[in-house]
Amino acid sequence: MNFSQAWDAGFKTLLIYVGTVFFWLIFVEAHFADLGTSVLVMNIVAIALGISFFLYRRQVCRAERAAAEDEVAALIAEDA
Repeated sequence: MNFSQAWDAGFKTLLIYVGTVFFWLIFVEAHFADLGTSVLVMNIVAIALGISFFLYRRQVCRAERAAAEDEVAALIAEDA
């Protein structure tokens, strides 16, 4: 994963966190009796979603890189 891919995944992770917070505040928070518990659970859910997205993107980037390296190796072997 190069810098631009990490930057893009990190920014999207931040957007997922913010979107989760807005969704939570609009649709879910009313179902909690205690505001403190709602905020705690909201942060846990938002952080978990953000981290899981980042790890998914890292895995996809590694797979793309491995496929590209295999393609280059096949082209080199073809020329030899």
